[in-house]
Amino acid sequence: MTVPEKTIRRAQDLGTGGDRAVVWKRVGQFVLERRQALGLSQGDLRRALGYKGRMMVSNIERGVTGVTVKRVYAWADILSVPRDAFFRFVIGESTSMDPHSSGESMSRLAPATHLSPGEEELLAHYRALPPKFQRRLRAHAGELEVLARAGSTKR
Repeated sequence: MTVPEKTIRRAQDLGTGGDRAVVWKRVGQFVLERRQALGLSQGDLRRALGYKGRMMVSNIERGVTGVTVKRVYAWADILSVPRDAFFRFVIGESTSMDPHSSGESMSRLAPATHLSPGEEELLAHYRALPPKFQRRLRAHAGELEVLARAGSTKR
């Protein structure tokens, strides 16, 4: 995917001044609320994203620093939000996480309000895995989803 020149310029404009701080605060608040809605800890995010420093997620949530452009899609995947909408939000092109601006359904942003016992068990097993195996499990889950979708269209 090629990033439009206008988008690159907008991201570069955030390099100085108050705009950057405002965007970082807004993104940090969203990340905090979304992480809590998903029932994830800061440690879960840190491990899943491969951050070494213990304070990185906290700094982002407090608006001390921003989500780097090169990791935006990884953050979007972990937070289960539309990639393009989150990218525009992080670079300050949009002021809210509105999935309708990317044509994706609102259900992807709905907070996890209730997990079935099977989902809770799966999440507990996932959290107990080292990051290397968490990545493998996510990859396998994606493959299974594709296979399930392909199987349902053949019927």
